[in-house]
Amino acid sequence: MRMIAYCLLVLAHLPPVPGTAAPSAAELFRVLGDDDRLRLLALCAADELTVGELAELTRDSQSQVSRKCQPLRAAGLLHARREGTRTLLSAAAVAAGSLETPVVEAALREGRRLCLADGSLSRVPLVIAAREDVSRRFFDGGAEAEAGPVSEADLPHAFAGVIAPLLPGRALAVDVGAGEGAFLPLLSPLYERVFALDRSRARLARCAARVARLGLPNVRQLEGSVDDPAVMDEVQRRGGADLVLVARVLHHAARPAEMLAACARLLRRGGHLVVLDYAPHDDESMRAAQADVWLGFAPAQLETWLAAAGLVGVHVRPFDGPLPAGEPDAHVPWVLAAGLRPPGTVALS
Repeated sequence: MRMIAYCLLVLAHLPPVPGTAAPSAAELFRVLGDDDRLRLLALCAADELTVGELAELTRDSQSQVSRKCQPLRAAGLLHARREGTRTLLSAAAVAAGSLETPVVEAALREGRRLCLADGSLSRVPLVIAAREDVSRRFFDGGAEAEAGPVSEADLPHAFAGVIAPLLPGRALAVDVGAGEGAFLPLLSPLYERVFALDRSRARLARCAARVARLGLPNVRQLEGSVDDPAVMDEVQRRGGADLVLVARVLHHAARPAEMLAACARLLRRGGHLVVLDYAPHDDESMRAAQADVWLGFAPAQLETWLAAAGLVGVHVRPFDGPLPAGEPDAHVPWVLAAGLRPPGTVALS
């Protein structure tokens, strides 16, 4: 009885969640008194997950997951974010500490214990990584070649104006997700060495053919991901990159913030990270057409991620190219972001 009285006292003094009415003590006890909801709370505290991913982890239907999450959302324990037709859920309020109480902490501990016991918590990284499976198959199968990548003749002149202020650092540029090398004719004359990095062997083969055809002697293809230790070692062996370019790639990443953090670690002091990608749009067909994971990124989101990666002077603005009319993504809005690794910082880890 003493424990119940203590919990009621704690719950009665919970701060209200912005935009919602503060739940009553009895309501929170009811919400946190169900094993399934405890599991969902713990999984959403581990990572932002779609309803479909939660259904896969809990081996439940999406309709049941949505129904079970609704009381957690009403109590302010889960935050829902719409992304196209998908809903992503996170325990952001809990992580931020706005609901950090002994009762909620105990609920999270119990939820993690239940998820560890049934194995669902350990499967979260696998489910997140699976977001990129469709993209891998898409690019490894050569579908991008059929869609027609941007040619060197079609590169938007406006982008060259973005690169120019980033000089005089000209030792090394890294084109992350270089694909067939659309940006290499622009980068090659500006930098002493250019690494074309891609995890798809098929794309790199087409990139090598383009490099040979155009005669770009300072371009080297690297197979792998931006967070591969071998890639990091190769870049750091040359003192870090003056420029890391992430163009038309971020919307394929399972965890975009982590990808940008890994890209920032490749920079030398004073080096720049430049991102060219989609602004938010609602064309769901692009998930199937070109294996997109995300339907664009808001400027504030990119600013937050680049700042969290340790970059300063972050600038985000719309990009109005224009892109060639024949491109499958020419109809969506675009955004350009750039940030600088501070000259006095030590290597990021």
